[in-house]
Amino acid sequence: MCKILPCLPDDFPAPIVYLQHFSGSYNGSLAKVLQWHTTLNVRWARHGERLEAGVVYLCPPGGSSFVQPDGILTLAEPVTTIDHLHPADNLFSSVAASYAHRAVVIVLSGAGSDGSDGVSAVRASNGTVLVQQEASASQRSMPRAAVATGCVDFVLRLEDIAPVLLSLMRNGHPLGSLRVKAARFAERKRMYISPGLQDKAERLLSIALRLHGTGMGNIQLLEPGTNNLRIIAQRGFGLDFLDHFAAVDTENGSACGRAMLNRKPVMIPDVKTDPLFVLHLAIAEAAGFRAVQSTPLSSRDGAFLGVLSTHFRTPGPLQPAKLHWLNWHRRANELVNQLSY
Repeated sequence: MCKILPCLPDDFPAPIVYLQHFSGSYNGSLAKVLQWHTTLNVRWARHGERLEAGVVYLCPPGGSSFVQPDGILTLAEPVTTIDHLHPADNLFSSVAASYAHRAVVIVLSGAGSDGSDGVSAVRASNGTVLVQQEASASQRSMPRAAVATGCVDFVLRLEDIAPVLLSLMRNGHPLGSLRVKAARFAERKRMYISPGLQDKAERLLSIALRLHGTGMGNIQLLEPGTNNLRIIAQRGFGLDFLDHFAAVDTENGSACGRAMLNRKPVMIPDVKTDPLFVLHLAIAEAAGFRAVQSTPLSSRDGAFLGVLSTHFRTPGPLQPAKLHWLNWHRRANELVNQLSY
């Protein structure tokens, strides 16, 4: 979840109910850990509360959780051994019964076969099932069992789950076309990033978003041997945006393309009135932003490394007194010198 939640925007249009198999030594820190990674509200679920969009509800350990048709979450002590060993089946089945074709469930890393019966129930109700790719799972049994049911719509790398989920929930893609988009997205050649660089880039992006007071942004690095920027870290975007800006050059006309061309920060107060941005308007509208700023990132010796962009839902220029744009530009270039290929 620490790779999924950060990539979801703060206006995510549905509640998220998260169930994890806990060991007997669990100390209750999950909510704090996940909250550190996301702008969504993360908290432990309470019996009888109504689910709200944009909230992440953590199912308490040792019990069963059920979602009712009226959106009420109920918690119960396990009655049978099956209840104790298969809490995900209980949860998924209740979601399927309550939401039918609107149900969306995700199976992540885990031991055993819990979730497979629930996945079948979701498919029977015409809901949608996403499963983490086995290769990226620390415990592969649950993803493998889910896929073996033949009831899975998407098998995804961990980092691709959030864009697919967001496209499904916010952009309203028909399932068939989304499968095509997701398959094309998965097959695209990707710029290799070491785990250390990936972690630093994601932390740098998180700092930028907090400073600028937004939940949408990305970092692009210059791909070695090409003149293209490639997104290596992002927050708040679906497949359409990531596909459209998969490779950006200096003739792109976007804020990041201009920042790369001129090696200077670029601010577009309103993308709808910017003549150079016209080719990207449909994507901006679908993604939900009206203003964008892009900051070039360079090494200590002045070499261009990439661009950091933050996006805003409402038009208007950055307010220097509030956002300290110029100070951020200097700070970003100090931090980016920690990045190394």
